[in-house]
Amino acid sequence: MRRRIWSALAVVLLLVVAGALVRSGGRPVALTPVARSEGDSGDAPATTTYDDAMVRKRAAIAIHPVPGADRAHIRRELTGLAAAQHVGPLAEATFAVFSEEMLNYLVPEMTFVLPENVDVDHAEAFMRDQQPADVAFYLVEPVLVHDLTFAVIPDDGVTPAAARAWQDREGILADTLNHYVTTVQPAGLTVRYFGALLSDESVGTVRAAMGRAAHVPADRVQVEATLPGPGVDLSQGLPDLSSGSHHHH
Repeated sequence: MRRRIWSALAVVLLLVVAGALVRSGGRPVALTPVARSEGDSGDAPATTTYDDAMVRKRAAIAIHPVPGADRAHIRRELTGLAAAQHVGPLAEATFAVFSEEMLNYLVPEMTFVLPENVDVDHAEAFMRDQQPADVAFYLVEPVLVHDLTFAVIPDDGVTPAAARAWQDREGILADTLNHYVTTVQPAGLTVRYFGALLSDESVGTVRAAMGRAAHVPADRVQVEATLPGPGVDLSQGLPDLSSGSHHHH
């Protein structure tokens, strides 16, 4: 009975986060990685077996502001322009989404990831025509991002709010994910992550932390793609994205 209740509630939790069905429709995620993980350190993308619908190809904008520029002003202006030009919404991310080659050339102070239906050429045209005056230099590059939802139903006696409070106090999710969104539901909680690729080790760290907070084993923390669709298959390694970069002063 508890297993049937868990299955039903897990689907509800994931539906609430994405506002639509978030199950990937693909293969189930195994707790034990099927390939070696190289971790998330350094500029190179992390290797991961959490791919397919969980990994998406996007266009990203790297921004170097003029000296003394107000980042909040740049954020507001670009967000407004993207909405007006039907390019947005823009999602902020860390510079770690970019390739190692690009980071050898420029480590951006601000990074924006565009929606999936906006390709690099469209993103470049948007920046070329709408470049804010306080942006000294920008670069547009195709990137791979993880778009994941973690979901857990706490053990009896542990409320979802208490599990979230435990997570926040422990700080493991903040250290591992940097930016994420937690949603507390009557039956459990979800954590939405969007950003640079996570290694299997990091995904396991998040599952373990959420499991501790919920007083359940790590394998009771589900990992799903937030969006439907094919995503990117990484079973043969990272695809070559280098041909799509554009930069401008």
